[in-house]
Amino acid sequence: MTTSVTPVQETAIPEKRLYKSHIKFCNIHLPDGTRLDFKGGIYVTDNEDIIHFLDRAIAKNEYAGQIYIDPEARTITAEQENPLIALRKKFFEEFQKEQMAQLNRNNDRGTSQQGPLKAASTTDIAPVALGGTSSAQLMKSVAALTEQK
Repeated sequence: MTTSVTPVQETAIPEKRLYKSHIKFCNIHLPDGTRLDFKGGIYVTDNEDIIHFLDRAIAKNEYAGQIYIDPEARTITAEQENPLIALRKKFFEEFQKEQMAQLNRNNDRGTSQQGPLKAASTTDIAPVALGGTSSAQLMKSVAALTEQK
């Protein structure tokens, strides 16, 4: 079984305009009927028409200051908008490090020897469970237990 991991695109992350609202969950309707949903007090867009509409509305104070642009956070990246993108990138980088460590010939992984596979039975498991390896030791342990009673 081979594991396939899709690499994260290393393209420039476009920034989107970040609008905030004093009301955590609200919506605004554009003149064409499009609904803009503010979730958690924020709305993010890269649509130029919506940006123009909201900037004009904020400048004219059409929503009584309910919707505003934070001067400290005017834009947001895709990674900030969706933390899963950042996590996916982090996991892919970790996967690549592990893969490179596996392929490094200088790593000493030791040696091991595998014996023939033998189906286990109760006669094989009992001595091992008692800490010994032979049937004689098993019989000696059982005899010692019966004498104590």
